[in-house]
Amino acid sequence: MRFGLAALVLLIAAVAYGQSKLPVRDFGVTWSRGAARVSFSAVDLADERVRRELSSGLRKRMEVTVSAHLSGSNWKMGVRQFGCDVTRDLWEDGYLVRIGDQSERLKTLEQVLDRCLIVKGLFVGEPKSYELQRGRDIYFAVKAEFNPISKRQCTELIRPASGADPVGPISVNIVRRRICKAERSIVFRSEIFEVPE
Repeated sequence: MRFGLAALVLLIAAVAYGQSKLPVRDFGVTWSRGAARVSFSAVDLADERVRRELSSGLRKRMEVTVSAHLSGSNWKMGVRQFGCDVTRDLWEDGYLVRIGDQSERLKTLEQVLDRCLIVKGLFVGEPKSYELQRGRDIYFAVKAEFNPISKRQCTELIRPASGADPVGPISVNIVRRRICKAERSIVFRSEIFEVPE
């Protein structure tokens, strides 16, 4: 019993330490119909290399994942994810941006970055996720990625050609971490907020 309690304490300490290492950014949080709506910027995902690639004429993807967590916990109360597919139209001298099944044309790269990486009033989680947490402290974590590899693509990339795994599970995990990550990503979190009573 003592060992289990000690392991739990260590796990909670590790989670709290991990949270404290994420950079904190300004977040706007409002509450609507019992759920959180967040606003923030992840424009710094687009460094000079990303900007060049977005202007290449080839389709590129940016993905933003926002999750709500209880303070001191890694449990996700709610998650919201969206992606922008961006293609530079070299003939029309503009950009085609697709979010879900909606497409729009934008004239400049700055407009594209504003549309894809400046988030305004995004719902994160359902009202029922917050009901039991009223009065408790929470934070929001963000991961923004440029050209991420999907889980399905990752599995296909590292699946052995035959039924036998010639390199073993440890090697597969190392390869997965290297091959299956986005070309560029940034992570950060909000300050602590209290769920309204």
